[in-house]
Amino acid sequence: MKITKLETIWFAAMPKSAWQQQMGQSRQALPNNLWVRIYTDTGLVGLGETYYIPSATSAIIHDVYAPLLIGRDARDIENHWANLFSLVNFCGFAGAEMRALSAVDIALWDLLGQHTGEPIYNLLGGRSRDRIALYNTCVGFGNYADDWGWLEGRAGELAQSLLQQGIKAMKVWPFDQFGATLAGPMHPRAKVR
Repeated sequence: MKITKLETIWFAAMPKSAWQQQMGQSRQALPNNLWVRIYTDTGLVGLGETYYIPSATSAIIHDVYAPLLIGRDARDIENHWANLFSLVNFCGFAGAEMRALSAVDIALWDLLGQHTGEPIYNLLGGRSRDRIALYNTCVGFGNYADDWGWLEGRAGELAQSLLQQGIKAMKVWPFDQFGATLAGPMHPRAKVR
């Protein structure tokens, strides 16, 4: 199962969701997600995903990783990971290099799962629980985006909307540089309770 091609797909900026429009949120979703498709000579295509600064991550995938992976066996996941990691770890353990490595790794595991007909959790040693809890992350965009105003006073509405969708937990991070006092950032939490 030889790798023949790597493709990256950037998510374009999307229009505001109905919830964002209803809540008066001014910003649009940013194109921060990136999918990676790894094609093989067997016709199988693995899909991986990463987040944040897709231009840098895509460049690493195409300029650095693809030349080292094309023509190789997609099933040699650990070997590929170790080789790619040793090539870029001088940059540290974060950044575009690691995000690219993560996306490629996910796509390779997806390929192995398709090839064997097994779910990835079985390939990784079996499942450890029957269910996984789901939660919604309520954040702004960018490093320190000040989008908390849309949540202020309407956090209860958001919580009700999530409950109607079967989502029973939400994560809000009110303790950033914009939360000058504890009382202000804690206001949305009170609305949710």
